[in-house]
Amino acid sequence: MYVYIHGLNSNGKRTASLLEKCLDEHVVRLDWHCDRPFDENIAYLFYEIEELENKMEDFENIVIIGSGIGGYYAAAASVLNYYHCVLFNPVINPKKTLLQFKGLNRNLSTGKTYELTEELINSYNFSEKLNKHGISRYVVLGRNDTVINYREAEEFYKDRSFIEITDDGHYIKNYEPYAKEISSMKYAICYVDPDEL
Repeated sequence: MYVYIHGLNSNGKRTASLLEKCLDEHVVRLDWHCDRPFDENIAYLFYEIEELENKMEDFENIVIIGSGIGGYYAAAASVLNYYHCVLFNPVINPKKTLLQFKGLNRNLSTGKTYELTEELINSYNFSEKLNKHGISRYVVLGRNDTVINYREAEEFYKDRSFIEITDDGHYIKNYEPYAKEISSMKYAICYVDPDEL
């Protein structure tokens, strides 16, 4: 099963639809709210995933796909429950990245405005290692990304992920080139390193 976690000021409908088209499989869109703190959002995302797992008839690997700050949430969920994940231009330092958006913002999907406060930004204090060994990860980074520094993300995830560097910017318009690798994640194996337990 594929689930998608959207980035900042989005609802993920467009991306989930594009992913469904190239994967030829249903992609469940998970939601979180930009105007709420990290702990509240991650708890709600886990609730959504648990509800999905309860409805699953057969055992199947869950692959969490996330982009931007949604990539940060996907990475956090994957290290807590050993899910496989696919990260498109994932944020690795949310406090630094979100400072670019401090102040009034508008959700491009809903049109609603909200204030990204310093308090909300500081709520991103996840203490687990996002690049923990043993997680199956496919990380796609764009050289022309103007939101995150792809070199920092590459350094952060190197030796612990399959990384692909592209000429894309922060927003991916075509997921077809990544379909094969995303599909292969359903059959990946997680290895739990005893030293990291």
